[in-house]
Formats: sequence, C-alpha cells, structure tokens
Amino acid sequence: MFAGQSGRIPAMPLPRSAARPREDRIFVRDGRRHHRRRYSGTEFRIGLLCLGALGAILAWVVWRGGRPEPALFEAPPVGEAGAAVAADRGPLPPQLVGPAWTEGAVSSFGYDDVYEKINGREGYYKQFGFQRLWFVSLSLDPSIVVDIELYDLTTAANALGAALGERPEGTSPQMDDRGLTILHRNALFATRGRFYVRAVGSDESPTITAQLGHLRDRIDAALEGEPLPWAWALFAGELGTDPGSISYIRENAFSFGFARDVYVALLPDDSELFVVSAESRGAADALAERFRDGFVEYGEAIGRSHGVGWSKDRYISTVSGAKSVGTWTIGVRGAPDLPAAEAALQRLEQAVGSLTRSDS
Repeated sequence: MFAGQSGRIPAMPLPRSAARPREDRIFVRDGRRHHRRRYSGTEFRIGLLCLGALGAILAWVVWRGGRPEPALFEAPPVGEAGAAVAADRGPLPPQLVGPAWTEGAVSSFGYDDVYEKINGREGYYKQFGFQRLWFVSLSLDPSIVVDIELYDLTTAANALGAALGERPEGTSPQMDDRGLTILHRNALFATRGRFYVRAVGSDESPTITAQLGHLRDRIDAALEGEPLPWAWALFAGELGTDPGSISYIRENAFSFGFARDVYVALLPDDSELFVVSAESRGAADALAERFRDGFVEYGEAIGRSHGVGWSKDRYISTVSGAKSVGTWTIGVRGAPDLPAAEAALQRLEQAVGSLTRSDS
C-alpha cells in the first residue's frame, strides 16, 4: 500500500474480449446479419440457372413417368405349357416345364464370363473342357423353383467325369449307351454326349421330384447321346465293376502333374485301378515309369514282381504300382497289401488284352 492512497486497490478494467460472456464467442446471436457490402450479380444469375435446370429435370421426370415405354409391360412370348420362348436356347430342350410351371429367360455364359454365374465353381468345369453354360430357372411360385445348368464340356468323357465328380455320396447312377442319369432327393444329374445337365430344386417335396422327372424325360427325348468311352467297356464290361465307381480325371490325376486323361475304377477294398491310352508303346513305357517314380516319392520301393516296381505309402502303408501293356499304361493305387495289388493288376491286364483283341 502506497502513501496517500486508501487501503483499497483500484479495480483494473478488463479487456473487451474478456468482458464478453463466453457464449458470445461461440454462438452468433443474429444469424441474419451479413458482412458483405454488396452482392455478386454473377452468382445470382448462376443460381437462377441451377434452379432452372433442376426444375427442367423435375418436369421431365414427371412427364416421362406418365408415359412409360409400352414394351416394358409386354410379357415374353409363351409357348406350350406356359414356357417362355427364349431367343437363344442353345441345346436346352423345349417344353421343360410340367403343368402349371413357368420358365424364365434363358441366359448363357462363355469361358471368359462364366464366373459371373458360378463364381467359385468355374475352375472345376474348366478342367473338364468347359465351352459354354446355359442357365434357366423354372418356377411354380416364388418359393418353388428348379434351377437348370447345362454345360457343354467338349467330349462325352468330360461330361461323365464332371457328373461323377459331383455325384451325391451313396447314389448309383443309371447308365446306358447314351450317358448317365442320377435323380436324388431334390437334384438331377445327367449326361448326354458332351452335355452335362445339373438341376437343383428349392426343396425335397413331391412337386419338385415330379418336375425333375419331367425334366429327365425331356432330356432323354431331346438330347442325342453317344457311346460311352472305352473305359466303361473295360471296367464295367470286362471287369464287372460298378459303373458308378468309374471316373475320368482329365488332368493332375493323383496330384501328378503329368497324369492326364486317366480313367479310374474304385474297387470294394477302396483301392483303385487306373488306365491311360498312350500314343505308342514307347509313350506307354515312359508314362508307366513316371507313375512308379511318383508313387515312390510318397513312400518307399518294396521290390518288383510281374514286371512292376511296387512301392508302399509311408503314411497309410498301401501298395501302388504301374506297368505298360502295348500302348496302354495300367496300374493299381492304394491296395491294402502286395498280394491284393498283384491280383488286381493281373485282372486289369487280362481285361485290357481282351478289350484289345475284341477291337482288332
């Protein structure tokens, strides 16, 4: 305290900014107040143009909405039994639908765009020579549907290989000299020549089963078949194996990159007989050697008998081997022991000899 002054300290004036209430620095009390001295005439004219354009668009939408294209309301041409007539049916038979069913539009997909329809599955069919897919959906009502896929797989062997690879477990296909048919629960699998038909229903009701039966009959009547590949005459005819146990592996058989066009028959003891038709005796010898080397890589060599170098798998102790017979390479894979492997391969060699003599 200084002399001559009272005991009270004079109050210091606060800055103007500090004197304002805190909320004045955050909120604008007069939201309509502006700080521009004049408006831009250019901005005003641009705003009018934008409003005019938006108004014109709105008027066009209202006008067009009241005048739709007549073609949008036209139903597609309808054929017999209510089936829609598609412009490009490909090999799909006509009259696929039963009474009261309707057929949707047919679509098709080639090698480069088939993934759009069956993304994730296209690799499976491409390994069987895929050329084209035709798809159509049949419906009784929105909840009762059968989807049909028809594949062109180039050859009858490819079609059979694809169908048998998707065969439901425990089913036995009906086979004749034109192809195979499997009708199981809510699905139909059928081959006719190079075509493979795969149809799946939305449920397992009698209605779906009846439609699948009608579809099977239409396929039988409309699609031309062709004789089964020689492997069925060999395995089913000469050896008497179940036709449903025969398969065709177009590439990478047994995980061997060199193994192509291999026919395999599964035996009751879960071993497999296999056969490949080579171009010459030399090619058959070389292929048999490659099979023997491949089997050894999975185990160890256990000796030779009947001209075969046998090997035993190091993990499951099954026996495998291969040899050449003329222009054929034959073998056995996964036999429970050496005597069983020798007996199975001798039977296969005799069957190949019989088939060769009958063809000559």
